[in-house]
Amino acid sequence: MLKFFLPTATAAVAMLLAPTAASAHAKLVGSTPAANTTASKVTSVNLRFNEKIIASTAKVELVMTGMPGMANHAPMKIAITPMMGKDGKSMTLTVKRALVPGTYKVKWAAAGADTHRMGSEFSFTVK
Repeated sequence: MLKFFLPTATAAVAMLLAPTAASAHAKLVGSTPAANTTASKVTSVNLRFNEKIIASTAKVELVMTGMPGMANHAPMKIAITPMMGKDGKSMTLTVKRALVPGTYKVKWAAAGADTHRMGSEFSFTVK
């Protein structure tokens, strides 16, 4: 009995400890403008992910959260045209005209190969 149990238990523990592709999740690894930076003449926002994302699962929002001289500026959604990069790991959000000075928040959600939807947000400032 022990001859059967020990190899089986060892194999089961090894499988639990081994990394798998399914445990990875899509995450944002960079953006332009970068998080918590100040930029000027912003006409697009570029997102870069750690893995290919499933385009049909991608949801992105750009919101103006503050404007100079307006202490109580209500969040204002900005119209964007999102486009996936050919590599499947990047996305460009194009706006109709350069963003006016203020603070902005990008919210995203998407799934990678494991189909687990992930998301986050980051802010940047336009001067």
